[in-house]
Amino acid sequence: MAATLDRHGRGFYLVTPVLESMALSKAAGTRVYMKLENVQPTGSFKIRGIGYFCQEAAKNGCKHFVCSTGGNAGLAAAYAAKKLGIPATIIVPTNTSQDTVQKLEEQGAEVEVFGKVWDDAYVKALALAETEGWNSVHPLHHPLIW
Repeated sequence: MAATLDRHGRGFYLVTPVLESMALSKAAGTRVYMKLENVQPTGSFKIRGIGYFCQEAAKNGCKHFVCSTGGNAGLAAAYAAKKLGIPATIIVPTNTSQDTVQKLEEQGAEVEVFGKVWDDAYVKALALAETEGWNSVHPLHHPLIW
């Protein structure tokens, strides 16, 4: 997958380094390399697939994103939405940390706390996508994400 671009032609994600871990290599008895996705703007690899999904949805006229998450997928959706200039609503369960909620809000997302677990938040996100005509960003399963 090529690097995805925002509305200004800038990439959503970084080409991250691959470094050998001497400690893990020693413990495993073989060379162990780490892909440092933690240096992505959103702190995880999720921006790669979700950024691409959001870019494609934007090309097709998306007016609003909705995503259920416990953290990283929502951060990726909120970041991509902000870069694309499209509103995002992120649905999180009650067990989501306040730090995560704050990070989502800092990306410009509207955050709604709903349900005890992710499954509850997912049902709410799907309902909003249906009733409001928003694009649902599944945090795990969509061909464009993988």
